Amino acid sequence: MVRRESTWFAGVVANVIAVPVSESAVLAISVESGRLSAGLVADSGTVLVRDRVTTPARDVWRGLDRLIGRVLAAAPVGVEVADIATVSVVGPIDADAGTVSPPHVPSWDGFTLREHVESATGRRVLIDSAGAAAAEYERWLGEARGVSSYAAIVADAVVDSAVVLGGIRVSGAFGNAGSVAHINVDPGGRPCWCGASGCLDPYLSSIAIEAEIGRSIRQATPSVIERSGIMLGRAIATLAAMADVDRFYVSGGVVDVFGDQMLDVCRNEIRLRSKMGYLAGLQVIEPVEHSSSIVASAALALAR
Repeated sequence: MVRRESTWFAGVVANVIAVPVSESAVLAISVESGRLSAGLVADSGTVLVRDRVTTPARDVWRGLDRLIGRVLAAAPVGVEVADIATVSVVGPIDADAGTVSPPHVPSWDGFTLREHVESATGRRVLIDSAGAAAAEYERWLGEARGVSSYAAIVADAVVDSAVVLGGIRVSGAFGNAGSVAHINVDPGGRPCWCGASGCLDPYLSSIAIEAEIGRSIRQATPSVIERSGIMLGRAIATLAAMADVDRFYVSGGVVDVFGDQMLDVCRNEIRLRSKMGYLAGLQVIEPVEHSSSIVASAALALAR
């Protein structure tokens, strides 16, 4: 049986799990618009150490560097931390260059994150989008095990997603293939942070919805929830027809809050827009098991 302990670092509690001798783990990092997370994740998917902080308004790297240091310092005795680290970041990214431009983090426009993490940890770094991490988690420990083609969509503070075709997660020129956040679902519609209008993100991300209604998404009106479902359905129908994918795993904070009220509208919109025979069995699935962002990040390495 594992034993949970707590270790204090600079006033922040890092949750630690005492483990058997010779356990191996991956340093996993998650960068979101409002939160930075890091942890040590075992090959089994068990989180051995985890910590997180609110994304600072300034000196974001300094905050992440300190977070990484606390997590590595908290490694339980007997745990061997692999010489590879994983980083998931809400897009857009440039996977080859190792640069990131997470929305609502203006100081990180084109930030050389892979170089910084490699320098800070001395490890080889795998960096990819939050959508890619979610897709890898689903086929590692989630509901896509044994499924060769599917998409994973995360509707949270921002929207991110990825696609797996024939067992291969597509990447694209920069690592953003399969993203639905900027599919145009409402021509001439609401402005998006990307500079365009009518993208999915302004209708589905919690940051955009809360900015529009002036309160928490938990207080969103039925009309706002229904609209989110319609726009999600339009985006899924478009990607399904293009990529020939018939399973969509949809998760994230917005899905947790809006639930079946949104997903039922989404499925109905898909039925209205997906008339090709190969789309007849298209499924929108809300995974039963919720993965933490750091376990999803670790999947970038461990799912392989």
